[in-house]
Amino acid sequence: MTKLIYTSIIILALISSACSSGEKALQKGNYYTAVLKSVDRLRSNPNKKKAQQTLLESYPLALDWSKREITALLNSPDPLKNTKSIGQYQILNRMYNEINRCPAALRLLSNVQSFRAEEDMAKQLAAPECYNLGVIELAKGTRNTAKLAYNHFSRANQFVPNFKDALAKMDEAYEMATLKVIIEHIPVNSVKYSLSAEFFQDQVTQYITNNIKRQFVRFYTPKQAEMEGLEYPDQVIAMRFEDFVVGETHDTDIEKEVISVDSVEVGSTKLKNGETIKVFNKVKAKLHVHKREVISKGLLSLQIEEFANRRILNNKQLGGEYVWFSKWGHFNGDERALTKEELKICKREPVLPPAKQDLFVEFTKPIFTQLTDELRRFYNRY
Repeated sequence: MTKLIYTSIIILALISSACSSGEKALQKGNYYTAVLKSVDRLRSNPNKKKAQQTLLESYPLALDWSKREITALLNSPDPLKNTKSIGQYQILNRMYNEINRCPAALRLLSNVQSFRAEEDMAKQLAAPECYNLGVIELAKGTRNTAKLAYNHFSRANQFVPNFKDALAKMDEAYEMATLKVIIEHIPVNSVKYSLSAEFFQDQVTQYITNNIKRQFVRFYTPKQAEMEGLEYPDQVIAMRFEDFVVGETHDTDIEKEVISVDSVEVGSTKLKNGETIKVFNKVKAKLHVHKREVISKGLLSLQIEEFANRRILNNKQLGGEYVWFSKWGHFNGDERALTKEELKICKREPVLPPAKQDLFVEFTKPIFTQLTDELRRFYNRY
């Protein structure tokens, strides 16, 4: 019963909140929000008096507010005054559409106004505004101003499709704004090992292509840059494996006496009365364990530089390590003295470690994680 009452109170509170949210928006001067909330309420409860009253009060105020905002914008020296007025016309038309989709609201407001023609005219006037500002920003010739120009041309084309040569200007601005980055091949300099970083290189390139998606950053492999005739990139990502070892082997021998945890049957004895009973005791064994560790580790240097002046923008050393190990052994004595794990070790045979190329790949895995985190962080600023 108590739970039912509690649930009912919550439901009533939610209904009350829904009813009053439009009224609260009106009291705070959020006339547009008050209109939308009251209309939404009337859809579910057409006879709700509070929602009706809120709509009757808020719509004229919202209408007047947007009209005054439009007038102020159009009388201002703002070079984007028509562009900014579109937002207010969209507010007016959103109210018109919402009210017309609610019979209860439409019965209350028979004189609701549409501003579709005014919005369309504003777009016609906004297109040259945006286009002209795009031309000005593009002429400044920097990457950041080219980004602004691209956005201006894009909006001009949205307002009036195929406005002048806005599409061509967008392409021009995009090309100027885009940071072009070449990912150089990763060399592995070693006279001791014959190793390839191709797998690591492919992983890095694939990650950058699929996960570092910035509108104005484009990455190239050396082959892609050559195919597209890119001789002068903006940046170069250079990576090199340095100071690394692969397959450094360490052998350890452990010899110890082990005793069973519990007493086990070790024989039998005959009592004076002739009865034979089992004899229990703890048993021992001499355990020999051979452990082989094969350590592979190294550093990757990451350097991002500007191509034009060779200025270093980022310089990091990233380390990784992989330890492969194997255990095998033998024992002398009673095998019941051994634990399950010790017995398992004694049943193993010595095994060869992975090939050096595989060990190289393994120690680069933690480096890959650090590298991709660093590249993502660096290029998120562009």
